[in-house]
Amino acid sequence: MMAERWTRRSMIRSSMQGAIVLAGGVTGIRHGAASASAPDAKILAVTHFGAAGDGRADDRDAIQRALSAAVAAGPGSRVVFEPGRVYRLGPRDEAYGALLLEGAQGVTLCGQGATLLAHPSNRILAVYDCRDLVVRDFVLDFDPLPFTQAELLDIDSEQGSVRFRVAAGFADPVEAGADQYRDFKFSDCVFLDGATGRFTHDWLRLEEVRRQKNRIFEARFHGSRELVTRRLSAVRPGDFVGIKMLHPPAQVKRTDAGRFVATGVASINIAFSWGVRLERIVSYAAPNMTFNAHGSEDITLDGCAVRRRPGSDRLIAGNSDGCHLKSLTSMPRVIDCEFEALMDDSIHIKISSNHVVEVRGRDVRLTHGDIAYNDVVIQPGQELSLFDWDRRRHLSYAVVQDVRRVRYREVWVTLDRQIPGLSPGALAFPRPVRDAEVQRCRFGTQLKTALLLRPPGLVRDCVFDGVAYGVHAFLNDRIEGPVPFGTRVQQCEFLRPSIAGIALSIPSRQSVPPGNHALLAEDCRFVMAGGQGRVLAARNQTGITLRRLTIEIQDGRRPEELLSLAGCVDVVREQVIFEEVASDQAEPPSPPERSPIESSRESRGTSERPQQPP
Repeated sequence: MMAERWTRRSMIRSSMQGAIVLAGGVTGIRHGAASASAPDAKILAVTHFGAAGDGRADDRDAIQRALSAAVAAGPGSRVVFEPGRVYRLGPRDEAYGALLLEGAQGVTLCGQGATLLAHPSNRILAVYDCRDLVVRDFVLDFDPLPFTQAELLDIDSEQGSVRFRVAAGFADPVEAGADQYRDFKFSDCVFLDGATGRFTHDWLRLEEVRRQKNRIFEARFHGSRELVTRRLSAVRPGDFVGIKMLHPPAQVKRTDAGRFVATGVASINIAFSWGVRLERIVSYAAPNMTFNAHGSEDITLDGCAVRRRPGSDRLIAGNSDGCHLKSLTSMPRVIDCEFEALMDDSIHIKISSNHVVEVRGRDVRLTHGDIAYNDVVIQPGQELSLFDWDRRRHLSYAVVQDVRRVRYREVWVTLDRQIPGLSPGALAFPRPVRDAEVQRCRFGTQLKTALLLRPPGLVRDCVFDGVAYGVHAFLNDRIEGPVPFGTRVQQCEFLRPSIAGIALSIPSRQSVPPGNHALLAEDCRFVMAGGQGRVLAARNQTGITLRRLTIEIQDGRRPEELLSLAGCVDVVREQVIFEEVASDQAEPPSPPERSPIESSRESRGTSERPQQPP
């Protein structure tokens, strides 16, 4: 049975690679042909609105005219791009620097393999207040790139500094001090192994970058001396560093009521929308997140990829999360997708909190707990999960009977009953009515967590290769939730995780609503190597079932070292098999199409500008 399962896994890999190729245009042509059956008035070719698609002219205004026409045309309208063309979205000006779909219903964007090439002070597409929208068959890229990369020459871990040489074809980093390199995520840099191109899972925040001579720079970092020394001790000359480039922040756009129509959070940002599908979209660079959805329901990513550009020297595919999905009650689906080389998490699925600020019987005043771009989106009839943050315990579920808006990010709600113990400082999360799904996805090397999953969800037929965390669920602040439980991990491979294949952590066993099971992991394979990482690291969980797991140990560790179950109860193990395996006998991870390290060192003079059409 095990041999059959892993053979099927290789078929999944092949099908995913095929999906990425199809995103280059073959599948798009099929969809373009299908659109011919629609009335001609609803087939809107961007060329008819003045888009050149030559990779040089700024096509932003022309494409925006086509999108606006599609919104006006209504359900069934299709915006069609020419196969394989490059549509440049020019640098930021005083207007919002991205394409905008606002109020669209039943609209489809057919990319047919076209590239949307944006300036990193812009983003690519903002979706606001849309329903039943499909965006398919696009390649996303940026010029100039939003990151640079360099080879480490010298490391002084005691003094907290490094010297590096910028790789050929990449831009010099901004020479500046703490006035620009603030102690914030846009100053992050990551380290990559010089031999393999894999992320070391160590990172620091730049404080100062100074030029020493042509293409050689010295850098210092924010953080305590102990932190900087420890992380620099893990890298060596010949390793690479990936650095985010500093660009003016992307413009934002708001409604009169205060809601943000568009922000700089992601290349494709979906806000307050329903039924949005992103299909076969491949991204090779992103100045922030690649995909983001907030205040939205029923979001699907199908056949999408965030990855290093094939045939290039790039070591980075995105400066932050691959996709960050903040749903309400109908959790997202991520199917047949691929993520690698990200400077944060690959997928983060969560529900944003609402803070209780006043209680008057059944009436409760709430303010939104997440970042300023997000708003309270609670509707009558929804059920709320109420959590006592001070005592770290679940209080109750309650049904919302009425909602009255006070202002942006603040509402009064009337509950179906008064909740004992509910007081200011508590948290309220909409209760999911549909679990999250992540199926047939592949996760390659990246900085942090491959899949950060907080609501209940199914993870099935996925491969986690060389990540820090595979599946991770925890509650650690008053912003992101809910308290995780109901995680199901089935038929997945975890290859050499550096911290944990699966990690679950909550403040106490009273944090979870009674009667809920924390984790079911079954029919999975773990390969443990290098003296690091655990199969499972769990804390304060109730109800863990481990069934038909095969754990291959390449580094001689004992089985008890690979499972950490602090404060956990009701743990069931069925057919959990530990096998000592020599490293040369274990199944190797699938190799990349081309080693970016070899490419970088063999083609020092190669330009890193995206390819232009002939």
